[in-house]
Amino acid sequence: MSNSFKFIIALYTFTVFLGNPVFAQESYLTISGKIIDKETSQPVPFANVGVSGKSIGTVSNQQGEFIFKIPSAYKQDSLKVSIVGYQSYTKAIINIPDKFLIIPLQVATIELNEVQVKAKGKTGLDIFKEAIAAMPSNYDTSAFQMMAFYREDTRLEDFQITFVESVLEVNRPSVATSESSNDQIKTIKERRKKIDHSKDLRFYLMLTLGSGARNSLRSGDFRPNAAKHKRSILNSRNFKHYDFKVNSIISDGEQKIYVIQLGPKKKNGKAYLQGKMYVDVESLAFTKWELEYTQKGLDMENSRNALLKSVMGMVTKSSIKFTDFKESYRMDQYQGKWYLKDVQRHFEARVNSKSRNMENAKWQTDLLVAVTDIKRMQDSVMVKEIVYTSHDSLSQKVKNDEFWGDLNIIQSAASDTSGIFEEKVDTTQIKATSKSTQLKYSNRDNGFTRADTLRGKLTPLRTCYDVTFYDLDVKVDIDNKFISGSNIIRYQVMEPFTKLQVDLYANMQIHKVLYKGKELPYTREFNAVFIDLPEKQAVNSQQEIKIEYSGKPQEPNFAIPMNGGFLWSKDKDGNPWVQAVCQGSGASLWFPNKDHLSDEPDSVRIAVTVPTGLMNISNGRLRKTTKLPGNQTRYEWFVSYPINNYNVTLNIGKYAHLQDLYITTDTLTIDFYVMPYNLEKGKVIFDRIKPMLAMLENAYGKYPFPRDGFTLMESLYPMEHQSAVSFGKLPDGDLLDSLQAPMGLVLHEVAHEWWGNNISCKDIADMWIHEAFATYSEGLQVKASFGEQMELDYMESLQEKVGGKEPIIGVYDVNHIHYDIGDMYEKGALMLYTFRHVLNDDVLWSDILKGLQRDFRYKTITTDDFVKYINSKTKTDYSYFFDQYLKNTSLPTLVLKYSIKGEILTVSYKWVADVKDFRMPVKVTKAKDKFDFIYPTSTWKTITLPNMTSDEFEVDETRFFIHVEEEEQ
Repeated sequence: MSNSFKFIIALYTFTVFLGNPVFAQESYLTISGKIIDKETSQPVPFANVGVSGKSIGTVSNQQGEFIFKIPSAYKQDSLKVSIVGYQSYTKAIINIPDKFLIIPLQVATIELNEVQVKAKGKTGLDIFKEAIAAMPSNYDTSAFQMMAFYREDTRLEDFQITFVESVLEVNRPSVATSESSNDQIKTIKERRKKIDHSKDLRFYLMLTLGSGARNSLRSGDFRPNAAKHKRSILNSRNFKHYDFKVNSIISDGEQKIYVIQLGPKKKNGKAYLQGKMYVDVESLAFTKWELEYTQKGLDMENSRNALLKSVMGMVTKSSIKFTDFKESYRMDQYQGKWYLKDVQRHFEARVNSKSRNMENAKWQTDLLVAVTDIKRMQDSVMVKEIVYTSHDSLSQKVKNDEFWGDLNIIQSAASDTSGIFEEKVDTTQIKATSKSTQLKYSNRDNGFTRADTLRGKLTPLRTCYDVTFYDLDVKVDIDNKFISGSNIIRYQVMEPFTKLQVDLYANMQIHKVLYKGKELPYTREFNAVFIDLPEKQAVNSQQEIKIEYSGKPQEPNFAIPMNGGFLWSKDKDGNPWVQAVCQGSGASLWFPNKDHLSDEPDSVRIAVTVPTGLMNISNGRLRKTTKLPGNQTRYEWFVSYPINNYNVTLNIGKYAHLQDLYITTDTLTIDFYVMPYNLEKGKVIFDRIKPMLAMLENAYGKYPFPRDGFTLMESLYPMEHQSAVSFGKLPDGDLLDSLQAPMGLVLHEVAHEWWGNNISCKDIADMWIHEAFATYSEGLQVKASFGEQMELDYMESLQEKVGGKEPIIGVYDVNHIHYDIGDMYEKGALMLYTFRHVLNDDVLWSDILKGLQRDFRYKTITTDDFVKYINSKTKTDYSYFFDQYLKNTSLPTLVLKYSIKGEILTVSYKWVADVKDFRMPVKVTKAKDKFDFIYPTSTWKTITLPNMTSDEFEVDETRFFIHVEEEEQ
């Protein structure tokens, strides 16, 4: 299953403030006006306009103008206007006249200059370090909600590409949460200028920033962990590249603020930023940042996302190069904590396109996010928040102010209100439930239960028999979301027994259990079924039982990681569309089986009866289609290879069908199923199947299931179902020729045919073996298509997705999968990528990967099996390496110290890691721009490098996924 897709549709649970909707007010007062400089009468843009002591507020626009809507309950409070560099203004709301206000602000006084600050014994860097140290206490690290106004304005020369204004509800999770740390954003209302891009759609799509609001909000998140990124100015490693100069201390009458000038040190090529930072003297909180890229920063920005830029450039026959980037963040204090107030980002670039006679055309985007209210969370109420989409407003066109109602926005300039707007309003209601109804599921935090042991442990009642064949026969009642049927479980007796355990979810009814035509007694405990046999089963004998059952199978709850079930939906034409997805939860949610990954049947027959006019696609090959009475049709599929239980599936719908042959040393049939309305888009994916299979075969060996053929299909949800791989729904609208996003997902799922299907983990705690290799394979596809540098860029992009909250390996014997599993994807892939470069022998690495596929073909393995195989083939014990990355949350840290004498740089280095005697080799620059290995251990070592400076010394943190710290000598 693709991790990125999983999180797009995931549900999140937050503690929230009482009320529904959270931010709505019954009545309000409106104050409008203009803020000017008292001395010059010039407008003061982006000043904070709020209520003293309250979280509600807005911001003045470029002309200094504002409209502020205040809840009537606050009419006895005071209006407050503030901005760094000016004295604050306050006035009782009740005394404000009902007319347009002119608010003059006095320039803030300068109290101390740099000389006086130095006399206090503090440098700019000292203050900066103290501010970083104070971040955990200054910023709210718990979960909270923000209401925010967002504006995006993108132009190419005089042509407007996008203009969007929206009001957002932002749920920011706790820093300490074990769930995803991404903000969850709901668009409450949106106005978008209607601009015709149809004549050159792909070109204008390329010039439109994606996730502008989300990225702006993330860039302004000053809470802990912001210093983790290796290029972050908050990372102590980067301090040496900058000069931190205290210009002054200014006062607005309420607080004193350090003004720190940030700039690159002379002859330094690693400083990405320059600008000013403002620090509150009392709390040492960052109150404002004003930053822009240096030339080095622009070079870095132009090299980021090189793969996407290259593909888009080829498709649109154009290129874009960034020439300027500025951003500012402001924070405001509320109830003793500092919160984001607004973010402004400005991008400029030059666009070239010979086919359009375009040379160095100026492209620019301005983004603005202004937080207009804060609500802290309370434990008394829970909200189950979906990922929202906006719905078209059914109301007629209204004036700008009427459209926004009582929502606070930043007043538009006159030029921004011209044109035709498309308006959207989200009418979704948030349902609050009491704390007692919080979802509870087993994991390290919540603990494990008897039910988890019954599901995850190999007890004697399971090891006594080995499943050889399932004969599954089900009828699907789509209207009632109901299934009925039977499963014959054929098995070989491994130990003598008179009782065995099979599994079927407790909500599913068992009608009878048959053995040699006679009903058997059974008992049920949670999702386990214990069956008593009438006679002792003889070792090595072949036996079978038949279980007849029915029920409404569980539907997925995406608030719980890896919680599967039946998806009941309709396609765009209104036809039923059904899929079984049960990775994590297990196949026993819809049919009785021995639901443990260690035991795969050698073959399976899957017969599914559906209403005539629909078809069912399952695993393996379609053997027979039978018309039945009652306008029903049975589709009979057969899998001739071992298959893990969660891979057994059904897909019911109306499909278009394409076929082809993949001919190498033998012939493989290819079947492709897609919604008929997506047939043309599907053909683009279909044409890429054979090159993709060729790449994967080159990396891992021959396709593992040739007798069953290869099937790829559009589906409700992407999953690696063996020989019936599904890639989810194709997106709406125009699809770029490259199909980079869909093809990345397809590649991930198809790679599971080798990693997850051919080789499967014995316990779900080792699911990383499936997901890490599938994610690593994405990089191989990039390399095959675009070259090694693009693979390097792609793998580096995975680093920022690593959460580091739980070990990759789960808890054994309890089916531990319902937790924050993201790191088994990205961190797992980066671990493999790192090991490939530690090994430094691509021929040996290729032999190992193909050898694993060959020697464990159609088998289940553990992490220990994998590591022992690596150690055997390399003749080196790498257990320390895999233990560190798989069993611990932190990365190994390479600690460095520098000393310089004359023109000789001495670097001291050692590893700090959780695993004793961690000794991974890593590459550094032993000469300028030339990487070579050093061999750190847990004790200090040194290396002397003539004609180098500490700025020129680099660690290869792209090929080696590690953390680096620099200590003062």
